[in-house]
Amino acid sequence: MADTNKRLLAEKLEREQADLRFQKLQNELFRAARFTAAGQMAAALAHEISQPLTAVVNSVNAAKRLLARGGQVNFLTAQEVTDEAAGQALRASEIVRSLRQLVSRGEPERRIEALPSMIEEASALVLSSIAPLAVRPRFEFDDSARDVLVNRVQIQQVIVNLIRNAFEAMADQEPREVTLTTRALDSKTIEIAVADIGPGIPGEIAGRLFEPFVSTKHDGMGLGLSISRSIIEAHDGRLIAEPNPVGGTIFRFTLPSGGVGDGD
Repeated sequence: MADTNKRLLAEKLEREQADLRFQKLQNELFRAARFTAAGQMAAALAHEISQPLTAVVNSVNAAKRLLARGGQVNFLTAQEVTDEAAGQALRASEIVRSLRQLVSRGEPERRIEALPSMIEEASALVLSSIAPLAVRPRFEFDDSARDVLVNRVQIQQVIVNLIRNAFEAMADQEPREVTLTTRALDSKTIEIAVADIGPGIPGEIAGRLFEPFVSTKHDGMGLGLSISRSIIEAHDGRLIAEPNPVGGTIFRFTLPSGGVGDGD
């Protein structure tokens, strides 16, 4: 009996020690996961606010040049340029807030927004902060796909990322064409497509394109598409990439319609 009790006690102590080791390992894994998430969040933040901050720097430098020239016309133009810089700084702040909301898994604040104006504004933002290119986006808007129920800042982040990627993919070629298309899939869903005629996506990364830190660019962080997919999925949509039949790539994503009668 005494031997049995000793054996049971030893087994109990061994189980307790194993539980403690497991708990310690689990805590270390949780801590490592938190550090990883924090690192990804920092990288995502740097990636997303680089666009408006670049626009701020460009606007401020332009205002300085105008003021140095003197004259009433240059002064008034400089005021307009600084207003643009202030608007981009505010946009950077909104991006920080929306990213924090996305990471915290909170529900994004959604409103009914006019899709064509959202796309046109996002296009203008990209054009204002990249080197001049002999290219302008082409718009093909479906009249039955005009309103969406979205977080405007987050969806414009997605559009900016896709347009910028398309332009950069064609930086070394002629001609350059980017087409943005909208269409109503049904009464509740609208699809947006961003198509380029660039070199396309290399086969070795096509299946991992939306994973964090996977990029087709030698100096890219590989976060834009990962963040974009998270944003679209948070809006109950889907983001995919497919080859463009005329060469290049088409990115398609869906959003909930904001039209009257969607709940019928």
